[in-house]
Amino acid sequence: MEELYNDHGLKVILDSATLPDGRVKKIARVVRPDVVHIIAFATETTILLLREYRPFYGTYIWMLPSGKADKEKNMASAAQRELQEETGFRAEELTLYCSTHHSESLVMSNHIFIGKNLTHAPLPQDEDEMIEVHTLSLNDALEKVLASEYVHTASAYGLLRYCREHHIPTK
Repeated sequence: MEELYNDHGLKVILDSATLPDGRVKKIARVVRPDVVHIIAFATETTILLLREYRPFYGTYIWMLPSGKADKEKNMASAAQRELQEETGFRAEELTLYCSTHHSESLVMSNHIFIGKNLTHAPLPQDEDEMIEVHTLSLNDALEKVLASEYVHTASAYGLLRYCREHHIPTK
């Protein structure tokens, strides 16, 4: 492994791995902190969904409360902090639902949590964020996420998987 770049929380490495037949594959890989996402249930049938302005897209997108796990090693602690910063609520029950990965060339994981029994416990939002918090049904939340010009993939995956596994019909 050769480090090509390391700054601003990102590292680029030239890495290699052996294929089953003995050949070696070499690729550049980007390493960054893992990310947490929370399906936060406001009630048994509604969740909190963010409408957040993304300046590099130049528009708002719909997404689950999400953020980098760059301040904690424990993903549940990171999820709790992000939930409080972005929505003003703390989950009394917070459980890991699933983890996903983008690709071999992006070394990071998305950890999706289920949050229940929310209580008001705000933390200051980051100064460079514009976030609106909405309470929607799972179906309406999924529709908003999928209709965004730039779909937040981890939110779409988490909501689709949850609806499928809990037999919630989608439109």
